[in-house]
Amino acid sequence: MPEPRGKQPPAALPSAENPPLPATQPGVTSPRAARPMRLRLSISRVLTVGVGTLMLLAGIAYGIALVSGRLNTVELLRDRNQRIVSHLIERTQLQLDPAAHQIEALRQQLQSKQIGVNDVGRLTDYMIATLDALPPVDAIALLRNDLVATRVGRVPGSNRRYEPLHGSILTYPDVAARDEAVRRLYAVASRKEDHRKPVTWGDLIWNPEIGQALINAHAPVVIDDVFVGEALAVVSLGTLSRLLETDSIDGEAVNFILYGEDMVLAHPTLLNHDYALSMRQPVPALKDIHDPVLKQIWDGRIDVTLARAMLDEEGAHIVEAEGRRWIFVYRRLYAYGDTPWIVGRYFTFDQIETEVRRLQLSAAVGGVSLILSLLVAWRLGFLIRKPLLAIGNAANRLRNLDFDTPPLERTRLRELDDVGQAINAANAALRWFGNYVPRKLVNRLVREGEDAVNTSKQRDVTVMFTDLVGFTAMSERLSAQDTADILNEHFALVTACIEAEGGIIDKFIGDAVMAVWGAIKRDEDHAARACRAADEICKALAADNARRAMLGKSILRMRIGLHSGPVVVGNIGAPGRINYTVVGDTVNTAQRLEQLGHDHQLLDEQFIALASAETVTAAGLDPRPPLIGDLPIKGRDGAIEVYRLDHPQKSVTLLPG
Repeated sequence: MPEPRGKQPPAALPSAENPPLPATQPGVTSPRAARPMRLRLSISRVLTVGVGTLMLLAGIAYGIALVSGRLNTVELLRDRNQRIVSHLIERTQLQLDPAAHQIEALRQQLQSKQIGVNDVGRLTDYMIATLDALPPVDAIALLRNDLVATRVGRVPGSNRRYEPLHGSILTYPDVAARDEAVRRLYAVASRKEDHRKPVTWGDLIWNPEIGQALINAHAPVVIDDVFVGEALAVVSLGTLSRLLETDSIDGEAVNFILYGEDMVLAHPTLLNHDYALSMRQPVPALKDIHDPVLKQIWDGRIDVTLARAMLDEEGAHIVEAEGRRWIFVYRRLYAYGDTPWIVGRYFTFDQIETEVRRLQLSAAVGGVSLILSLLVAWRLGFLIRKPLLAIGNAANRLRNLDFDTPPLERTRLRELDDVGQAINAANAALRWFGNYVPRKLVNRLVREGEDAVNTSKQRDVTVMFTDLVGFTAMSERLSAQDTADILNEHFALVTACIEAEGGIIDKFIGDAVMAVWGAIKRDEDHAARACRAADEICKALAADNARRAMLGKSILRMRIGLHSGPVVVGNIGAPGRINYTVVGDTVNTAQRLEQLGHDHQLLDEQFIALASAETVTAAGLDPRPPLIGDLPIKGRDGAIEVYRLDHPQKSVTLLPG
């Protein structure tokens, strides 16, 4: 067997366990790169949160646009509703206010004596001129305190034909109107505080001749502080109804004027429906109107929050009638009598509902888009995370020199697939490399750090040499494959026992093995571990020989030598080809002890294990093993105490070599 020299092949890590390397590896990464990360996040979570944040920002912008659109829609609809009601009120005022103005003008003419109260001719001409200028006004009259009236009214069915009347009120054919006129004259005449009132609007008056109620504006006439009568003008409700009908040009929109909340003052149906009206009820009740939608103005209210926001809170609401929704917009007028008028319009909810649905659809689309974006981001993160995890796990296995793993699966993500295939190629190459490099030695050196690799040092160790007896002669009769198979099985058995006790396989030399304990990391128990490993090797060899004998194969005989002492540990070799090994007299002595077993092993003994006194003492063996004696060692001055570690052996039939 060749003598060990200073340059030794790299050894392997003899460990029963092979724990994974730490995340930061001294000697492999720089101190800055080895600094632990404070926060580590899943890529799927990062993608989900990142894309979700972007979508959320887009959603916020989209929401702002929706809110702005909603506010604009609300303002436009609200402005439209207000303009509708304002237009109706303006049209109503244009019909009525000029009558009040003309009554005030007539009163001023009479009170200034420009027209005498008894000048029937001039008074009649003035009234006719007034009716010519005011088509909505049906009649103008002066009721004197002596119950004599001067009146000019339109002939029914004609705007340009007038019927002047002058005479006592008591001759009026309409008893109710006559009685009302007399009552008012006496009431105003008796209350002096009413003499200076401006033009006011009185209660409704029923006119049986035209079958309509009349609206009257009246003002007291006082000459020289004497109440002489009242000037008045009347407007028929038919005029207002015709006005509302001609203004209802907005699809299904209907205009109306209510007298209070339960009477209908003006409505298009009043022109073409026969209602049983009288002085007691000059206008139809709301419940009697031939308009099922208007009937539900107060009873059919429903709450549509978004639509209500688009309406005037005080002058609009929504009604459900005839299986549909209707919007009522209105405003109260207090200028035409003690009872307030409600001027308004209703139309279908479709106009606002279309806007509502459009806003709701936009919001729904935005929300669904955000959710789908988050799901897509999560799915993309998952698709990216899965191969990345596989790549990371494969990289960790490569870092731990674990090459016996299945190849990474292909992925449709090109860059990740390229990385995975590169790792597969590296794993295949390193798998072959690992057959020649002791993986466990590399693992331990990496864990120990750069100093353990780059710095040579002196350390107390225990060195073991093993050798097969007569294997050279045996191999001459075997095929190359059989020789390799026997050596591989034998080395696997020896290596397992050595690594189980924490030893390092330094090298294989032919059929011999060199192992070291305590080389990389200081170990006070190195000698005891080496002795236990030698004992386990002998037991394993005996068991394997028994198996081989049963199979009719030749058994193997073995010599083991152990010695403890100082050595130099480090990288030994030339640039580009170095071995991490041990050199020194301790190595030579251990090999000489293994060779010394040739002189003390009997022919029927399967193994012999010799150890120096240094090893036995360092191992603390008690009782001490049998002493062979003080024996000289080749290449060393003086003799050393040699002990035999192996136990008595059962005989095993040795088949001829």
